[in-house]
Amino acid sequence: MRVMSWTRPCHGLDWNHSLFYLTLLLWTRRINGLADFSNYLSRIITSHTAHACDGSPLRLYCPRHSTISIQSAFYGSGEVRLCTEDPPPGPHNHSCSALTTLQKLLAECQNHRDCQLPVNHLLFGKDPCPGKTKYLHVDYKCKPSEHKTQVVCDGESMILRCKTPKVLIIYAAVYGRGLGQTDTCPSLQTRPPPFECLNHEAVQVVSKSCYSKQKCVVAVSNQTFRDPCFPGTRKYLSLLYSCGRTLSCFLIHIIEIQA
Repeated sequence: MRVMSWTRPCHGLDWNHSLFYLTLLLWTRRINGLADFSNYLSRIITSHTAHACDGSPLRLYCPRHSTISIQSAFYGSGEVRLCTEDPPPGPHNHSCSALTTLQKLLAECQNHRDCQLPVNHLLFGKDPCPGKTKYLHVDYKCKPSEHKTQVVCDGESMILRCKTPKVLIIYAAVYGRGLGQTDTCPSLQTRPPPFECLNHEAVQVVSKSCYSKQKCVVAVSNQTFRDPCFPGTRKYLSLLYSCGRTLSCFLIHIIEIQA
């Protein structure tokens, strides 16, 4: 009887129902794999934050085939209460932070897939806030193993392109001048300063103009980015990006492959 029921001609309504249930069955078999892929992709293309109070470890991690890209870091005592031991805000409370925080995070975690640090002032040198409860707060992204870099001098235009169906994904952008980069955008009028002056907030400007587009043009100048250097310093924009698919394109591509 079961064989006869499958071999009988079906009317349009019955066939539509059968097709619906077949599609639903295929989706339920793939849903776990798609969910894992979606979680992986969302972790790659979004920004992440992590914080830990004094005495607790801080962990930064990225999925396979990607590494940590530090965007900003703060260690000290701020106006935001992140630790339970923090006293209530008062009129005489002031923010205090370690100036070496970003350099330390870059040295310890940059380009690693997994990074764990003990949070205490010894990690950053001199205690920036004696007697106060301190915390470490980090913003970071996960950059894929395959990525592109570009350096554009002040006064020029940054042009990025991707071929269809891929779009631009921005991971990091820094405007200013780093130490030891004498050959990068040299200036004949003034010598480079003996210290670095970098604006890490440039990634927000570039992302707003370029993210998820196939082409974008950004003018590299003090009008576009906040000037972090002394007047007369020749600056440049350092960019880390890739051409990839959006979340919806990735999911459609995987469905077509598995169909």
